[in-house]
Amino acid sequence: MIVQIYSLTTVDDVQACADAGVDHVGVAAGGQDLPASISNEQARTLFEATPDGMATVALTVETEVDPILTYAEDVDPDILHLCPDVDALTVDQVREIREALPASTDVMRALDVVGEETVGVAERLDPVCDWFLLDTATDAVEGIGASGETHDWSVSRRVVEATGTPTILAGGLSPDNVADAVRAVRPAGVDSYTHTSASEARKDPEKVRAFAEAARNAAE
Repeated sequence: MIVQIYSLTTVDDVQACADAGVDHVGVAAGGQDLPASISNEQARTLFEATPDGMATVALTVETEVDPILTYAEDVDPDILHLCPDVDALTVDQVREIREALPASTDVMRALDVVGEETVGVAERLDPVCDWFLLDTATDAVEGIGASGETHDWSVSRRVVEATGTPTILAGGLSPDNVADAVRAVRPAGVDSYTHTSASEARKDPEKVRAFAEAARNAAE
């Protein structure tokens, strides 16, 4: 069970995630006016502090290929996390991005789980993505995610069953509900930002540890 934690802003929080056995750490870099946003330079500093075996993830809500590729080059994540609304970045654009990136960089596409149509969107993106992140959008934040709200896990389960792309489940997950989510969806991994945070920009190490333990115990 992969555990992914967003959005880190300090080296201390990177270390706290490492101590908790977190697999992926994510950032919102590039001055995109997102919660816990940091600069590209800060993102690279955090990524340099990650231990071997921990994957780095960088989120973008850009909708044009060239700015996305420039961002990826500047930040150099292991996984590029594409978070625009699903109708703002086409399958062909995602394919173009993936083909232009170094072979060492994966593409993760965020999907707003809104109903059965999400399964069809995932099926169309299945051939061009390395990861899916199933999340809950909100009008308060640009793109898909950071809502702190859950969605219909039965739809997420359908995405897992209908596609071959490894799926990370997000959207309102906390130490209290992540075990139920894992059992309901059977994803490859789980993600948390809102409910493992001490503030918008800092993580709560105890919540991170509890989240990781609950997810992995449920997966076993």
